[in-house]
Amino acid sequence: MNIHAQGAEFFYGKLGHFFIILSFCFALLSAVSYFLAASTKDILQQQNWIKLGRTSFIIHVFGIISVFVVFYFILLQHQFQYKYVWQHSSKELPFYFVFSAMWAGQEGSTLLWMFWHAILGLVLIFKAKEYESPVLSFMALAQVLLGSMLLGVYIFNYKMGSSPFALLKDTMDIPIFKMNPNYIPEDGTGLNPSLQNYWMVIHPPTLFLGFASTAIPAAYAFASLWKKDFKNWLTAVSPWALFSLMILGAGILMGGAWAYEALNFGGFWAWDPVENASLVPWLLLAAAIHTLMAAKKTGYSLTATYILFFASFILVMYSSFLTKSGVLGDASVHSFTDMGMSGQLLLCIFAFLFPLFGLLIYRLTKKEIPTPEKEEATSSREFWLFIGSLIFALSAMHIIVLTSFPVINKLPFLTKDLAPPSNIKAHYNNVQIWLAIFVAIGSAVTQFFKYKHSDYKQIFKKLLLSFIMAVVVSTIFIIIYKLYKFDYILLLVAAWFSVIANADYILNVLKRKIKFSGGSVTHIGFALMLIGILISNGKQEVISINKYGIDYGSGFSTDEIAENVLLYKDEPELMGKYRVTYLGDSSADNNIYFNVRYEELNKQGKVKKSFVLHPNILMNSKMGNNPVPSTRKTLLSDLYTHVTAVPLKEDGSPSDSISKKTYTVAVGDTIALSNAMAVIAGVNPHATIDSFEMLADDIALGLDIQYVRLDTVAMLEPIYFIRDLMATSIADEYPKDDIKFAVTKLLPETKQFELVVEQKIRKYIIMKAIKFPLINFLWFGIVIMMIGIFISLRKAIQDRKLRHARN
Repeated sequence: MNIHAQGAEFFYGKLGHFFIILSFCFALLSAVSYFLAASTKDILQQQNWIKLGRTSFIIHVFGIISVFVVFYFILLQHQFQYKYVWQHSSKELPFYFVFSAMWAGQEGSTLLWMFWHAILGLVLIFKAKEYESPVLSFMALAQVLLGSMLLGVYIFNYKMGSSPFALLKDTMDIPIFKMNPNYIPEDGTGLNPSLQNYWMVIHPPTLFLGFASTAIPAAYAFASLWKKDFKNWLTAVSPWALFSLMILGAGILMGGAWAYEALNFGGFWAWDPVENASLVPWLLLAAAIHTLMAAKKTGYSLTATYILFFASFILVMYSSFLTKSGVLGDASVHSFTDMGMSGQLLLCIFAFLFPLFGLLIYRLTKKEIPTPEKEEATSSREFWLFIGSLIFALSAMHIIVLTSFPVINKLPFLTKDLAPPSNIKAHYNNVQIWLAIFVAIGSAVTQFFKYKHSDYKQIFKKLLLSFIMAVVVSTIFIIIYKLYKFDYILLLVAAWFSVIANADYILNVLKRKIKFSGGSVTHIGFALMLIGILISNGKQEVISINKYGIDYGSGFSTDEIAENVLLYKDEPELMGKYRVTYLGDSSADNNIYFNVRYEELNKQGKVKKSFVLHPNILMNSKMGNNPVPSTRKTLLSDLYTHVTAVPLKEDGSPSDSISKKTYTVAVGDTIALSNAMAVIAGVNPHATIDSFEMLADDIALGLDIQYVRLDTVAMLEPIYFIRDLMATSIADEYPKDDIKFAVTKLLPETKQFELVVEQKIRKYIIMKAIKFPLINFLWFGIVIMMIGIFISLRKAIQDRKLRHARN
């Protein structure tokens, strides 16, 4: 850390901290006021408490926005006396990445979450109408608990929260601050290189808006139980539930797009624990929306709807605990380190868990929640909506249990740690694919059922043609993409069945009435997404095969060695149908761009087309360099290219160096070299040395080496020469590759030789290239799904307005 004496500036920190305290206090006042308003039956008192609750909440919103403004200001002004600014930004960051730095740390992400809660709460003041008091008391309580994590104050020696305005000198025990407390770092550590991507400007705000929005369906469900209003809330909550599903889904999928574009694991989903923790609430929300539909129409699945809305919100809080408590440790690249707030995070969960489920259990034991007298018929739509929700819930349960192993292993009564499956990604894929098959089939057939009762024969007739068409289309895909695994075939047929059946439903049942087609459009998008995931993930093809078996060192796993190719500058290699050449590199700002030319060859070996990709490495001396892939996008496939390793000097520029390795070899051994193989073919006991006169007692032992390149084979003969008991190594070389061989020792007891191989390292890259077929189905499906949810949202808003007009 480079530290210089400068005039300290603490005003904005004090101002920001004042607004944190202000927003916390008024959130608490608002929660209490709204709670009292919801508790009293006296109209006048109710109005007074609501008035106070509203005013307090609006002041709270003002406080949060003010914190946000001051926070961004100190980041923009590079005020490195504040720990957060120093930890997550630097002078070289452009303003939009300074914006990203706001949510790069724990305090910033909590503030972002609170900001969206505040905005949504403000909207609810005007829209919640008769549910305002209980819903806003819920939202304000959430703000109190989240706000406590930003207080950064000590209460009875317990530090409550961590302020984004904490001073570096108060949080770092280093000698320089003892010498002069007013010293300020000249520059910050900088933003994590992997976060310096445009997706990170929009993905976290969208995701946290989704997180914040899950509180609203839970709040309405709580209000319903509290006020014993078991029916009308279903219409009121529908738009909010759909809004939450749409935004949270968009946020998660933006994260997948960021991972695909910016990270180097080669894909859009890695089953990372933090990714999983954000997916689970979305799955439960999707389940809740399906039971909500059944409950609105028939009264069935009402209890399940309460449970699913509550669980979705609680699991958002739980995902925050997983991310911020440090419990995941090294299990996730997304998790933060422990800041000593695990207790507070658990308190936030339990503060909602016990009241929500406690009230639900109380109403159930009192038999106050209305339940239809008869079980729903298996031929009814509500029955299959419930089954679909159950599958979503099972999927969520499987994911969250496996993700929680690090948490479960910390439970005190466990005597033995639980170990996740050795190949965790394969395990998730193998289980979730079956649940996806059932969901796809359900999304195809359920809407053809009627509420209460349906005729199976009629449904069969309506779906038969769609099923036949799905089998035909799937067969074409199976042949083209060689999808011969049984579960792959089933998922493909199920997904196409869903696409075609839902299209048929829109055309022939809904008669192209778009405003009623939200569910069907969503199902089509979801099914297309499944097809994209199946083919792009299941049939992805690594074309950068290490044909020579070159060992890249201990930093590479066996699979990585097999799937990476070493490319010397200007020396093309064949990869699949491409001839790939590393053309050189260039630098811009903190990036080194590697120019990799792909030439697609026809059967005659002539170039059909060519293009150049530019994978790069974002240099960061403080946090480590970050490789960024480059992808060639076409309609039917993507070609992903990622530089795995490259020799760099300390300043980041590519370096030339000498590689020198010693081998112990015998006749018949083979040495794998960077771009060739050396075969020890034999020993020549009478070797000769050019222009050198041999004496009678001289010994010249030549080691015959067959040097095998892709395009040629050369014979080399390094010599071990002995005269008057003095030994000398006379190297032989292959100039084109700047490689030398020298015998430095004889090992007569084992009939082996010590062979030194020295090679000048030329410019090279080690790279991986993957082809993702039909990945555009995934992105296209996501867009269609979002459009479908939006259509449903619009219809739900119209229904709510209609209900208000009737009342």
